[in-house]
Amino acid sequence: MPADSEQQLTAPTRIGWTKQYFRRWRSPILMVVLFLVGLAMGLAHCVFYHRLASKIVGSPDAQEEKIRFGTAFAFLSQISLGACVWTCYTQWLWRTVKTKEMTVRALNHAFGAETSVLSLLDMEMLKKLRVGYFMAALAWGLLLPPFFTPATLFVYQSTNVETKTIPMPHPSIANSSVGHKYAYSPPSHTGATQYVDDVSRTFTGPRTILSLISTATASLGEILPVKLPYNTSTHSAEFFAPIVRCMEANASAAELIRKLLDEEMANNDDVVIETENVYYSFVPTFNGSGDLVPISTPRQQSPSNGTNELWMTFLRPTIDASGSRTKLRHFQVCSLYNATYNLHIDRDRGIQNITGSYTINELVPFPRDEPTEISNMAQHAYSAFMWVLCDQLVGKFSWYVNTAFNKSSGPSISSAPQFGGLESQIQRTSLLGSLDLDAFFDLDEEWKLYKTPEGAGILSDQRLRDKNMARNRTLDALIEELSFNISVSLMWNDLLTYDKPTTVNLTNPVNRYAYKSYGLVLPYALANAFTLVIVIIALYSYMDDGVMADKKFQDILRAAEDPAIVHLTRSRKSSITVAMKDDKFVWIAGKSSETVQRETLKQVRTLLRVAGARKRV
Repeated sequence: MPADSEQQLTAPTRIGWTKQYFRRWRSPILMVVLFLVGLAMGLAHCVFYHRLASKIVGSPDAQEEKIRFGTAFAFLSQISLGACVWTCYTQWLWRTVKTKEMTVRALNHAFGAETSVLSLLDMEMLKKLRVGYFMAALAWGLLLPPFFTPATLFVYQSTNVETKTIPMPHPSIANSSVGHKYAYSPPSHTGATQYVDDVSRTFTGPRTILSLISTATASLGEILPVKLPYNTSTHSAEFFAPIVRCMEANASAAELIRKLLDEEMANNDDVVIETENVYYSFVPTFNGSGDLVPISTPRQQSPSNGTNELWMTFLRPTIDASGSRTKLRHFQVCSLYNATYNLHIDRDRGIQNITGSYTINELVPFPRDEPTEISNMAQHAYSAFMWVLCDQLVGKFSWYVNTAFNKSSGPSISSAPQFGGLESQIQRTSLLGSLDLDAFFDLDEEWKLYKTPEGAGILSDQRLRDKNMARNRTLDALIEELSFNISVSLMWNDLLTYDKPTTVNLTNPVNRYAYKSYGLVLPYALANAFTLVIVIIALYSYMDDGVMADKKFQDILRAAEDPAIVHLTRSRKSSITVAMKDDKFVWIAGKSSETVQRETLKQVRTLLRVAGARKRV
């Protein structure tokens, strides 16, 4: 080792330290800066999580990145506030040992409080330091917030609505170019090329897909699931489609319906007689001679001279003025119209909710195309729609009496003396629960099918279920609703739709950020509030005592001016204090002169108070 280095190590140094004039306010400035940095990091953490709230979580890596940022803010805030408090603690420690004697053991714990939390178990340190003790306790307590504040960020399941303009399916029944998908209309001339010069066609009936959709819709009593490209979406749709509306028949039509009903009831074998008719509906069709023929059974594909109407009559139970239950016969005519539909289609994870309205436009007649005319295939498609709808409704509900029951029981004669007959496809639809069909189910009691009526005027469980499905509405309302449902259900089959650009709100399941505000703000608020109090106390000490030494090795070494210090440090029970000597802070054994003077002055004041009290007595 060089000689100059040995000289530097062995040369005596000046004991004690002078008051710091150079960079005097470095520690107070550092203390304030550290506090501001800790406060800023806490605020940044709170603002960062607040800005993240309700935002969509990206990839798992992005989520981990956000948590890392939160952990970094919490760590920087903790070390900044902790360093600030330890700076305050150092100032207060020197202030305390300047005025109070402490044992070496207590001083060891006081000066080692930054490195060991067990130092806080020293009762002498608690008794002598007091404020400094709580500063050290708070500094150690500042280690806790970083364990809780980053974890206040969490993720919850939510949805995200995105608006796009994309092609969505609409019924194509009003488009003449695709009418052949709804109606079977062969060309009126032979030798024509399909879709090229077969412009004149003869309507013979509906396609099977249309019959399937109408049967399923009528049975379910609701719109079939619409095939949409997205599982969760909301959009509006406007299109043209058929609608069927039923109204009371005029006098001439009512009279004609009654006449045809009488003829139907009279058409029997004189053995089983139709004694009561509750419901009768048919499609008026003209034969070759121009006579009206009622078609009361589902039709098969064949050219016909029919109509796009359904005629029906039924007995509707009502309560008369006297309060008695009576049955009134109604006559109605249902006609086919073109309508403008405005729908709102909402689909949530496969469950659809379709609402909307429609405006009825023109009446659609039955196609009677001449061989030289260009067929309107949209009219053919609409007529096919009416055809399949009427197939669900035509027929009758009647009561029969077997007049030959007591005379013979041949195999060709019914063995029941009387019975009701449901001779209509309506029995397989949701319209069976209509109010206008209740009269049929009362016939058992009216014709005394049993000696003691089974129901005694109370509807059966099954009838109640049927009425609940139809919501006890009249036939005219149910038929119009059924036509609406079938028109919308056309979107169940993508072959019967076309795509149209539509504004769609797409709802997708996403994860979003959220945070527990009380778990984030409260720890930072308490930490900064307590730290601020400690900073204020330290600033008071700086102003009152001046800037004291730090805890660097040279600061402590220079303070050891008393020769007895080296000996006393061998005993943990010996006491040491700091005193001013020649404008320097030095360690001395026992009590400092300033301490002795203060204690002496305190004793003198006590004696004077006692003497004054005795004199007054």
